[in-house]
Amino acid sequence: MSTSQFDPSVFLDAQVTEVNEKRPPIPTENPDHENGLYLAVIGEITTSSGTIGKGDNAGKPWVSMIIPLRLQIPPSVQGLGIPPELTLSDRAFLDLTAQGALDNSKGKNRRQKDYREATGTNVAGVPWAWRQLQGKTVRVKVQHELYNDVIQERVGAILPS
Repeated sequence: MSTSQFDPSVFLDAQVTEVNEKRPPIPTENPDHENGLYLAVIGEITTSSGTIGKGDNAGKPWVSMIIPLRLQIPPSVQGLGIPPELTLSDRAFLDLTAQGALDNSKGKNRRQKDYREATGTNVAGVPWAWRQLQGKTVRVKVQHELYNDVIQERVGAILPS
């Protein structure tokens, strides 16, 4: 096992002369793909959960899957100052039953369905788990959203690679 020599307290006094700059946003259209999509590798999926704080569902639990997608950036886009790989995180909020179990009724858990269909794992009778998606490839539609006057990249559609 390796030990890290990183000491966060050292950075309290560390001085730098470079400015921090934001990289340009990933273009919403990949010019190297006929449908403008980016190839992505699914990373290690984690979960987040809590209790809804307001609205009609206040007090009910929520669960989401956090899905890191390592986008493969083509050379034509790298020329804009974007690295060859870039990770965007997607979030799939799960629909739960009143008892707190996963709601598998028709029309529920659409984002889960998107990932399963994109990876060819949405097959009746075949056991499936979120962790099985790690390492699989999908195609991703990148979208831009304005948040506090700054363009944010978001994962739009998830499609088969």
